[in-house]
Amino acid sequence: MNIEARLAALEQQQALIQARQDILQTIARYARGIDEQLDAELAAIFTDDVVLQTKPWTQRPLHGKALALKAFRNYRWAFQQPRRFITNHQITVHDAGTATGYANWIVMQARDAQSYCGWGSYDWTFRQEDGLWKISSMLITLDCMTTLERGWGMLAERILPFPPRE
Repeated sequence: MNIEARLAALEQQQALIQARQDILQTIARYARGIDEQLDAELAAIFTDDVVLQTKPWTQRPLHGKALALKAFRNYRWAFQQPRRFITNHQITVHDAGTATGYANWIVMQARDAQSYCGWGSYDWTFRQEDGLWKISSMLITLDCMTTLERGWGMLAERILPFPPRE
């Protein structure tokens, strides 16, 4: 392999590493934006045509940034003081400025003076726009969402319904 080919391979590898790092920063911005109620931060990391779904809580996918941001505002109304931890990232960068990702999450939060704990997974699609990696689709899967009092040792009904508006 000549020097030009080696340099091109290194540049390609560096671009892939940088893309993955930038996507991880987008994920971190999402977690902080939700937990700290940073609406402008959330708006900045979603594409205008984002598709959001939370299984089993939403019946159908939500299309568009406005609906996605509204769903996150409803979530923040329902649960207070959330702190989420996102781990086990698997990110694949594709050609043409797109990427897919998967990760696990755990969240601790409160509602009506009760402590809640939940966990599940994220499936993402990312798209690069104006040099920034943004979330273009997001599937949030809940495996468990329960109160500490109720616990999570049961095998069935581990996901409490989304709290209704009062």
